[in-house]
Amino acid sequence: MARDIREGAPVSRRSIIRLGSALAVGTLVLTACTDSGSGTDTGSAAGAGTKLTTVTFALDFMPNPTHNGLAYAMQKGLFAKEGIKLNILPVGSTASDALISAGQADAGFTSNYATALTSVSAGAPLKAIFSAMPHDPSAITVLNSSGITSPAQLAGKTYGGYGSKLELALINSMIAKAGGHGKVKQVVLQVGSTEALKTKKVDVAVTWPDQEYDFAQSGMKYTRFLPADYGLPEASGLLMLGGNSFLQKSPDVARGLVKAMAEGYKAAIADPKAANEALIAQFPNANISAKLATYVSSREAKGMVNPYGPIGTQSVQIWQTYADWMIKQGILTGADGKPLKSIDVKSLVTNSYLPK
Repeated sequence: MARDIREGAPVSRRSIIRLGSALAVGTLVLTACTDSGSGTDTGSAAGAGTKLTTVTFALDFMPNPTHNGLAYAMQKGLFAKEGIKLNILPVGSTASDALISAGQADAGFTSNYATALTSVSAGAPLKAIFSAMPHDPSAITVLNSSGITSPAQLAGKTYGGYGSKLELALINSMIAKAGGHGKVKQVVLQVGSTEALKTKKVDVAVTWPDQEYDFAQSGMKYTRFLPADYGLPEASGLLMLGGNSFLQKSPDVARGLVKAMAEGYKAAIADPKAANEALIAQFPNANISAKLATYVSSREAKGMVNPYGPIGTQSVQIWQTYADWMIKQGILTGADGKPLKSIDVKSLVTNSYLPK
């Protein structure tokens, strides 16, 4: 389901496990060497006559404030400086991990650990090579008017989500951890999370900061419950995946890609105003308002600070903890469709492409 990120508009999110259909950004392919008037990386930083290597990149979702670090890197010629012409695929109904697995994209973003783990456990040839957002910015959300003050009270309530086993396992585990008894009733959303909550179609839903901007605009009071606060393993936010074939054939290009991305997200932390301006200029068709970008970046800035080392660093231990929890819940399956009994994430997670 498409997400409308224009100011004040209700928004929705793809499945936590599998990204569903998204609004195609026309048929426009943004590259790193087109006319500067289009708001793209002109490649001037590479020097006259320098031949750029094309890297095809898939987004996790239609352009939104989380992509401000990417936009900054493009606007400032940081990819071209590394000899890269970045070719961003139009966002469509095919998930980024599927595009990378099929060789239609060299690299791309995905939303969290769960997506990458689900793909790799089923045999997808991928590696996680950069973590733009080590902390998941989403939360389990209720309106204050519901009277719900603890996940324990969610038992028997109606949860509006996307029909995945992960969602139910997450919320029902939170209920139990908070001392509650019972489970939520799940319905698949046909409208945005904030709209479903405001119209009382559901009692609880998952929301992200850009959705919560809708609450801020309308003055609605709400409460967010974070899974990590109830003893559940912490998930990530935005991740960059690379296809194994691309990484093996072009390791130096992959290092340049990660280096430019790291510089872009450093700027998103240090100077969010500049990164947001780059975002709006880079993706004009996305109709992202300055107010929305400011609201989201101020909310997500803390989650972008990496506790595991320099920006982009991933913790294999955290990955393994999350993977083990998914296996315990019966969520991860192998290529044969049968539940996995174990998985070693070392083949999936690497920090070897980060700047030295």
